[in-house]
Amino acid sequence: MELSQTELRGPTAPWGTAAKIGLLILIAAGLWLRLRGLSAEGFGDDEVHKWLAANRYLQGDFGGDDVEHPMLMKWLISFTLLLGSRFLDPETITRLPNALVGGLSIWVVAQLGRRLFGRMAGLFAAALTAFSVTLIGYQRVAKEDALLGLFLMLLLWCMAEAKAAPPYEARRWEVGAAASLAGLFASKYFFFLAPIPVVFYLWQSGWRVPLRRWLQLIGIAALLWAAVNWSPFLPSTWEYARTYLTGKQTVHGSLFFMGRIYHNLVEYGLAGTPPWFYAVFAAVKLAPATFVFAVGGLFLAVVQRKDAHKLILSWLGVWFLVLSLSGSKWGRFFVAVLPGFLLLAGHAAAVVVDAVRTPRWAMAAALVLLLPGGEALAAALHSPHYRLYISPLGGGDAQAQFFFPHCDYFDAGFREAVQYVAEHAEPQAEISSEIDWTARLYSERAGRSDLSQSLVRRGRACRSGHVCYAFVQVGRLYFFNQEAVENLAHRPPWHVESIEGQEVVKVYRLLPGESPFPGEEALVQHE
Repeated sequence: MELSQTELRGPTAPWGTAAKIGLLILIAAGLWLRLRGLSAEGFGDDEVHKWLAANRYLQGDFGGDDVEHPMLMKWLISFTLLLGSRFLDPETITRLPNALVGGLSIWVVAQLGRRLFGRMAGLFAAALTAFSVTLIGYQRVAKEDALLGLFLMLLLWCMAEAKAAPPYEARRWEVGAAASLAGLFASKYFFFLAPIPVVFYLWQSGWRVPLRRWLQLIGIAALLWAAVNWSPFLPSTWEYARTYLTGKQTVHGSLFFMGRIYHNLVEYGLAGTPPWFYAVFAAVKLAPATFVFAVGGLFLAVVQRKDAHKLILSWLGVWFLVLSLSGSKWGRFFVAVLPGFLLLAGHAAAVVVDAVRTPRWAMAAALVLLLPGGEALAAALHSPHYRLYISPLGGGDAQAQFFFPHCDYFDAGFREAVQYVAEHAEPQAEISSEIDWTARLYSERAGRSDLSQSLVRRGRACRSGHVCYAFVQVGRLYFFNQEAVENLAHRPPWHVESIEGQEVVKVYRLLPGESPFPGEEALVQHE
């Protein structure tokens, strides 16, 4: 590996014909894994809001309940809906933009890896990105994190190229970085990630940008951001943001993680979901060989601290510092930093290939089988429920309901459970669950608009005076519903939905006057 590569000096080496063909094959394979069976799982609660917002966008309505998120993803879903409404399922339409973004991320990782550590490291990282079982799983759900991760990588790639390029070329890459920053914030309001490029700029050596140029680039980014994402300028958004930031829009506010329920709101800080959440995620959601090589690459980066390493360390350092201190944590957030681990693993693999005395092609082939091969095997075994993978380092798949059940299941099985209730429920029956919007959508799709919905809360659940079907989902255990879940566990469920042999949704049939909460039955009957 040339020293100038890791010090970000000079042009990158061209891919070559064989590498280009290999990269195209990786992109095609990665896209196939991400696109295949996109509607195999029903909508998660968050996805329903994206679907409804996209439909409103096509009617010229840019308000609604999802304005706490930027517009870019909803624009993409609306465009997909416009083109594919006649032949694609709603779940596929809503998830398709992220799946395509996942395919594009393979190419961006390859470009960034080649710029930082050379062609071999770039190809290793691209192969890991294509087959990473966890990355595939989380890029198949309609949340903004896939877009956020893509634009963050584009930003860092542009900065790396600007640092390495002569001044007349650097200006073009600087504009690309500004556009990427606009795309990043038009994807998700994670403004606390802005220090990542600043830390790298202040830490690296040789590249200097005048203050006037900084102001120009900030202006370009702001204009592009506003052109794509102008909902923050609507008064209705301000009112919604006020209620959202004060917690009035929060439905659950807690998270089940490693056998316990934690407060999961930003303001709880270190008293919320534990700061080691993402360290555990990295350890148990990457295939063992990937994790070991990523740790090796991280060790090299910390020890050597070349400019290429500083970029990766700035990325991981700021991300982990801010999100680990936050009291609110979600597995899907890791999508924006996971490629950094894959780049480090690719870097370590390239260093090993360069260091051995045996034929380099033999060592490279062995590492391809070990690293991308290990991830590909895990992906093949877990399709289409990729997110349920748990590394042997974490105890294997038997621990899927222990570590991150809310994030990994993402309401899988709920659609089928609602469909079963719709086929068997009495007229005017009630569904009480943690995701009433999703229950309403699938009830209406099944032709049962007569079914009412409620949240599993004291004083609200099963109060309609009709037969009530109470839903208990793996991962959706909160402080609000803990008593109800424990109370219902003493009786046999009326219906159960399972995935890969694990019970994920239990439905309990309660007679009029019964409550899922202990001690409420008498109150309901009295009323």
